[in-house]
Amino acid sequence: MKIIEKLSTYAALIGVIGAIGGGFYTWGQFNTRLDAIESTPPVNLSSLKNKDKELNAKIDEALLYANEYKVDLIDRIKKVDDKIIPVDLTTVFKDIAKVREQMAMIDIPNIDGLKKDIKEIKKALGEIEKKLAVVAKENELQDILMEEMKTRANNPLAN
Repeated sequence: MKIIEKLSTYAALIGVIGAIGGGFYTWGQFNTRLDAIESTPPVNLSSLKNKDKELNAKIDEALLYANEYKVDLIDRIKKVDDKIIPVDLTTVFKDIAKVREQMAMIDIPNIDGLKKDIKEIKKALGEIEKKLAVVAKENELQDILMEEMKTRANNPLAN
């Protein structure tokens, strides 16, 4: 038992010495890399500063150009706004709901002809709803396009 205890003590001692040595090795590598970085000459940024000045001058020129045409673009947008006629579909949807309620309340005798008529009416109502949904989406698209045109008008870098 004493041999195993001594061996485990020596193994732990060797592990500690190895860990300390590894730490010193890593510290030396870190210092070597830091010395290499410190010995490099500083970067000359004067050419970047000159390019920055040139770029700022071009941006100023572009802003002046954009401001000249901003008023004209706003007038064009107003003309398009005047041509758009909004369509209110809420009354149509309410009417469809009323018709459905009335149809549900009707007590229909078990006649095949009436059932076919009801199916055709429901099919027609479904097609109308689809068409109304398309119109609603078209209105949303027009609204989105108008917002996009307004955003472009306010962007001084847009063509």
